[in-house]
Amino acid sequence: MADRRRGLAAVVALGVGAVVLAGCSSGTAAAGGETLPACSSLEGETVSLVVPYEPGGGYDSYARLLAPYLEQNTGATIAVQNRPGAGGLLALNNLLTERPDGTTIAIMNGVGAGGSSLAGAEGAQFSLDDFTYIGRVVSEPPLIVTSANGPYQTFDAVRQAQGFRWGSTGPGAEDYVTASLLSRVFEIDAEVVTGFPGSGETELAILQGALDGMSGNPGSRRQAIEEGTQTPVLRMGEQPPSWLQADVPWVRDVPMSDEQRALIDAHLALIEIGRPLVGPPGMDEAATTCWREAMAAAMANPDLLAAAQQQERELAFLPGAELDTLVQRILSAPPHYRELLASMY
Repeated sequence: MADRRRGLAAVVALGVGAVVLAGCSSGTAAAGGETLPACSSLEGETVSLVVPYEPGGGYDSYARLLAPYLEQNTGATIAVQNRPGAGGLLALNNLLTERPDGTTIAIMNGVGAGGSSLAGAEGAQFSLDDFTYIGRVVSEPPLIVTSANGPYQTFDAVRQAQGFRWGSTGPGAEDYVTASLLSRVFEIDAEVVTGFPGSGETELAILQGALDGMSGNPGSRRQAIEEGTQTPVLRMGEQPPSWLQADVPWVRDVPMSDEQRALIDAHLALIEIGRPLVGPPGMDEAATTCWREAMAAAMANPDLLAAAQQQERELAFLPGAELDTLVQRILSAPPHYRELLASMY
């Protein structure tokens, strides 16, 4: 099938980066790079790039993919640090109190964090517009998958299920927010089983029959789908990855009422925020300018594009200023969307 997406297909090999100790430097910078003039204040500094999940998952892998190119452009040493907890919320709560000098940044689960914040969840101590947005790494609208050995081989079957079991890392994660929202909007008799450290453990539970399905980024689902252990039943993105069979329905193609469609559309806007890099609230102007320029340069670097292609990872950059605008649009979501999110917690 022709490639209908923005570029590179993505796949997460479980365990990638797990052997790299949290807090250790990501490695040497790409050869031949020079520090950007805007980043003179960070040159020679050690910067913590916080991943709010365990090593080996998609967020960890993206952070380690980007780190050498950010080092190249900033002149700083990037230390990738895994700080899991509360479904990704703990690291973001801690980021609120970090010094706004650009020496601590994080990769954020935009859907999970945004959904938790909009819902007023107890674990989310922030508003979505508290953070300084540096730029989006990728926007991968999630894919809904079920066990290939289970009774739910279509989304219609999921909708008719009795006691469907979703898997999730926790309330702060995309897999919780999307699964919960679909269950409410389409009145699915389901529960979300939380507490899995990462998507690898959730996948294992599906393989073992302890779960029926999950929501997750398409790249992380690709290996299991191609190995025949998971069945894709619904996609949240309009354009499918090039490797996915064409008959997997898009959520907006599912028959629904106007009220249901309004809720789905609000959620699709939240999904668009994707996986951004963010800094603490009120990050100083010099650091903000540095990071935004450094990320824009990194995301246009042919070496990074080649590395992403080799790892079969999609990239979809969105500048920090455009993310600011998107966040304001998300914060203007219909009240009943916020109410629905709040009811999930």
